[in-house]
Amino acid sequence: MKKSVIFVFSAIMAAALCAFTACNAKKEPPETFNPRDDATVTVFTTNDMHGNVANDEKNKMIGVVQAARIKASTPNALLVDAGDATQGASFASVSQGADVVRMMNEAGYDLMAAGNHEFDYGADVLLENKGLADFPILAANVKKDGKPLLDSSAVLEVADYKIGFIGLTTISTATSTNPTLLSGVTFEDEVQAAKQEIASLKGETDAIVLVCHMGDNEKAVSRTSEQLINALTVEERKEVSAVIDGHSHTVEDKTVQDIPVIQTGVNFANIGKLTLAFKDGEDGAVVTCEGEVLGYDEAMGYGATAAGEQKAQKVKEKLDAISLQQDEILKEVLCNIDHPLFGGYVCYNYVESRVVETSYGDFVTDAFRYYADKFAENEKLGLPVVAVENGGGISQSLPTWYSGGGEVTVGDVMNAFNHGNLVEVLKVSPAELYAAIEKGLVTTGQSDTGLLECAKPSGSFLQCSGFTYTYDPAGDAGKKVTEVKLANGTVLDRGDGENKILLATNNYVSSSFANGEKLGELGGEDVLIQDYILYLSGQNGGVLDYDCDYGRIKIANDKSPDTYTAKIAVLKGDEARANQSFTLSVDGGTAEEVMTDDEGYITVELTKGAHYLYLSGGSNFVYVNNYSGTGVAPGEEENPDYYTKEGYYKFAFIIPGGDN
Repeated sequence: MKKSVIFVFSAIMAAALCAFTACNAKKEPPETFNPRDDATVTVFTTNDMHGNVANDEKNKMIGVVQAARIKASTPNALLVDAGDATQGASFASVSQGADVVRMMNEAGYDLMAAGNHEFDYGADVLLENKGLADFPILAANVKKDGKPLLDSSAVLEVADYKIGFIGLTTISTATSTNPTLLSGVTFEDEVQAAKQEIASLKGETDAIVLVCHMGDNEKAVSRTSEQLINALTVEERKEVSAVIDGHSHTVEDKTVQDIPVIQTGVNFANIGKLTLAFKDGEDGAVVTCEGEVLGYDEAMGYGATAAGEQKAQKVKEKLDAISLQQDEILKEVLCNIDHPLFGGYVCYNYVESRVVETSYGDFVTDAFRYYADKFAENEKLGLPVVAVENGGGISQSLPTWYSGGGEVTVGDVMNAFNHGNLVEVLKVSPAELYAAIEKGLVTTGQSDTGLLECAKPSGSFLQCSGFTYTYDPAGDAGKKVTEVKLANGTVLDRGDGENKILLATNNYVSSSFANGEKLGELGGEDVLIQDYILYLSGQNGGVLDYDCDYGRIKIANDKSPDTYTAKIAVLKGDEARANQSFTLSVDGGTAEEVMTDDEGYITVELTKGAHYLYLSGGSNFVYVNNYSGTGVAPGEEENPDYYTKEGYYKFAFIIPGGDN
């Protein structure tokens, strides 16, 4: 395969050069048309891997080893990523994305578009990672101090055909990423950037592919990739052969205005495949494109050649070497715990800590407040101390897997707090605190079952310590909070802009307090939480004994009934364990005998709110909550109404091997 890389820096320079050439070139007689060979180019695609570079059969993650094997086994193949590769799992966090880039180099990635999470460590770290990359990182609509931060586009030459790739990053990055790390960085209109780059590449390439970190969720971004396509003119769309998409964590395999659009979900669950067929003609190449998404089994079973196997072996050796280096850090045991602290993605793509109070949210804000109290003591500040954490800042529970308790490692904490945030202490007014709480309240009401209704949970929803707040889910936006009360019983006045309290929070949230006075930094978010775990568990023989008190976030005019029914499947593999006896404990209480029904379900009545349940036989923990509706039977996670429809909440106990 012949491949060369040509970077496109400026449409203006290109136009000027063409004009100069046209004016000064001697007229030559027309050459006889000499067609190139027809060819097929295959572009394999990934997006939103979030640091999950290793194969994981249990969680159906394909990984870079197999991606490399597939590419190396396919003639005229490229491998392209649509962003959010360098942030997420601890493999990425340990090195702020550098080790992910190293693995992408080894796997043979040809280019990527910058996703919003590539900016989580700041623009400077992104540029450092770009310097490590053996491939271009693209973002046509991102500038720093008025100049392009990254390359706008790149041209890859395969089988004598030139394919232009244009990178686009959602402008919503400006509000979803810590602004203190983006000084001077601007995210400009995706449509205008696309139009400019299409015009620049037109006539210089045989095909153009847009690599968009934009997604298909209209509620999450200012413009989706489909809206981008529809905003182009007919002539501009004729130049675009395909769109590789990312950001929304969805699977897209569709055509928009006859243009194939591919997105592969999240965490290497799938691999995209675009097949571009070129046929040369007197007026240039004629290209057709077809797209498909390869699922886990299809991708893992992809036919490999000897070259593919050789490449995969090299990638695996590199991955093993880096993982071995990281393991010394990530596997360090902080404590033992007998039940999880829940937060983040408790139930598939529904982020619990973005809509209700969670046990991990309580724990983390308690940690912030503990160290802020010490700071206030040392500085002799004498003001009330509170703490908040945005729900979007808690990515996972502790431990990461809800097994029957066990060890908590450094990696568990890093997986949950992977945004590279610092914890700061601010002096803020009650009015500013009310406004910050209001920002995260996107509920539109509450059903008779107690479910909080909202179009999309907000990452700005605040977990809290040192105070409670009460809000009306059906209240008007900006006026939902009915009361904020400090731990000492003082009710804060929402109109009070004069008095001050001390607030500990991460520097993403602190940027919302425009008038807040920064007094100091307490340290990295993940490090602070590790220290707090060691502080608590050190007093208890290495066991973290923390029970969430709940009740910090209250609902005015709560419609939730006093009790609700949870119906939970008991499975061993894919087999329901029907008509069998187990013992069940709720919230660590006394275990009581229960029996599954004919379909393998346990039915249990619970008081309103969140509960964790554990079944005899070494199962996982199950978390249910009537306010968020969390809990879903396997196979229903694609149903948009899975957490509301039946009036009861379903999840599954998974029983490991052995007779039960």
